[in-house]
Amino acid sequence: MRRARTAWRDLQVVVRAVSGNLALFAGLIIGAALLMRLAGSYPRESLLDLIVRAFHMAYLEAVVEPGDGWVPDMLTFVVPALSVLILGEGALRVVAVYLRRDEHREEWDRLVAKTFSKHTVICGIGELGRAMCRRLLALNPDTPLVLVDTKPDVLSELGIRSPNVCHLQADMTSLATLEAANCREAALVILASGNDALNLEAGYKAHSLNPQAEIWIRLYRSELATLMDLATKPTIHFFSPYERAADALVEHLRNPGH
Repeated sequence: MRRARTAWRDLQVVVRAVSGNLALFAGLIIGAALLMRLAGSYPRESLLDLIVRAFHMAYLEAVVEPGDGWVPDMLTFVVPALSVLILGEGALRVVAVYLRRDEHREEWDRLVAKTFSKHTVICGIGELGRAMCRRLLALNPDTPLVLVDTKPDVLSELGIRSPNVCHLQADMTSLATLEAANCREAALVILASGNDALNLEAGYKAHSLNPQAEIWIRLYRSELATLMDLATKPTIHFFSPYERAADALVEHLRNPGH
């Protein structure tokens, strides 16, 4: 059952990734057919016949006869060239990435992340980020996660081979990286690196992409949170693991029997 779900998910990833290229290719074929119709080429053929003719042109099957006019002559060269650019650079590349996804894991993960919604993004996979990742997967093994860190092979170090967990080896403060992690569709974004400035920068950029997402920002210097105006940003939260650990320890010391 799990393999079937993974195969279905992979098919959705590929279809979504190539849909734009297929739409462009369809537009190219229909546009070529309309151009031939407007130019008066093949007057006895219907629009459907012209679409089929343009499709054959795409893979060099069409044979233009003398007297067909300059438009079919021109399209015989233009349509195949544009088809190679559209399909070769787009659809065929995606299929190649899918077939060799173990070797092109990062590129595949970027395609997978684009299909996620209501997922969790964790930026900064140090001790805290790893602990959060393991805890979330322990609570729900099928939860979709996108991990962002500049270190390579994060998933291998964590021992995670789940198809619903992606790793982007990139700068968490880059808007392009947060876009690639599909923060616009995320439900939760956690900034867990050991650098307060990076966490703050990435947190506010993530908020600019998705004001509805719950954003948790780790701060070593918790007093920085008091300097921020959170009244207009109710979805942004700051936390300090040290303060929470200290509170828990003090509470235990005050109530040792509980």
